[in-house]
Amino acid sequence: MKNRFYLFVTATFLLVSLFSAPRFGLAQQEGKSSDSQTQRRPGFPHILGSIVFTTLHFPGKLIHCVGTQAIAAVVYTGTFGVEGNYDGGTNGREIGEVARRSCTGSWIVRPSQVVRDYGE
Repeated sequence: MKNRFYLFVTATFLLVSLFSAPRFGLAQQEGKSSDSQTQRRPGFPHILGSIVFTTLHFPGKLIHCVGTQAIAAVVYTGTFGVEGNYDGGTNGREIGEVARRSCTGSWIVRPSQVVRDYGE
């Protein structure tokens, strides 16, 4: 029964990735010209690479985000009221910045990024 649930979740994630991947990063901004390199539109291999890389990147990013949030909560509680590195403040500001930054950034590898990084 558990295997069917994991199979369903994985298949759903892959289908959502497949249908949403072509929509990300395809629109070029007008007015910007790239003199040194030509802009390529992502093809099927880039979309497939995007799905594979997102499948590998997303769980790692999720574990990193959740783990950092949990550790930051413990550290914040343990150092509540301790003077920080800046004038007259506590460590809470720095701990909050670390926790916030661990969850920001791209969670999805876009086909345009695959084109940019790996080319043809």
